[in-house]
Amino acid sequence: MIKTTLLVLFSLVMTASGATLTDNYVLSSSLNDTLGGPSLVADGGTQSATGYSFTANQGLNLSSALSNSGDYSILMDFSFSTLSGFRKILDFQNRTSDGGLYDLNTSLNFFPVGTGPGVFSPDVLARVVLTRDSGTNTVTGYVNGAQQIVFNDSGSSAVFGATNNIIRFFEDDFNTAQNEASAGRATEIQIYNGALTSADVRLLGGPGEIPTTGVPEPAALTLVGFGLLSLGLVRRLKA
Repeated sequence: MIKTTLLVLFSLVMTASGATLTDNYVLSSSLNDTLGGPSLVADGGTQSATGYSFTANQGLNLSSALSNSGDYSILMDFSFSTLSGFRKILDFQNRTSDGGLYDLNTSLNFFPVGTGPGVFSPDVLARVVLTRDSGTNTVTGYVNGAQQIVFNDSGSSAVFGATNNIIRFFEDDFNTAQNEASAGRATEIQIYNGALTSADVRLLGGPGEIPTTGVPEPAALTLVGFGLLSLGLVRRLKA
């Protein structure tokens, strides 16, 4: 809990992008937002002291958290038990589209755009951060602080387009009969109201880590003084 609290405090002051942490979910405690926003909704899994455990398609959903459905950063600490083929991480259209963020044979993939190198291991927690900058339509995906994918999203594939900007975590869409999902565990989710920079994401590091390098910009230190601390492409062919 101390590590998580410190991570939130660093997140509030360090972002060179100006993005602010708006929703923070410590899944080892509850599905509630520690910052007072909307709660996550469980779709069949179990919340406990070790996090949120789920079987395939028993992930989480979140509505009305994003004020701008196309300008955000989402951090997820999670592990999947099965990494072969496609395993959906984030769904953007309330399970009506096959597009989205996936694990693909241990690599981070955004279908149908592209994929990075192999990086995931079964049942090992990883920190995935996905950012989208509405000003440039740039989408970037990171794992444990390292950039894995980046592309121009002029087609708005990474814009949340369903009612209340609903986000679905770890649940596959109906277009593939929900066959591309995995059992797993999640321990933390964070939502930011803008695109974090690569420097911001590197400071966040891996699951449960506290930033240990870098110094907040003077403007960020001023905010502390005001008391804010108290708060590579692979195409996919369908059969």
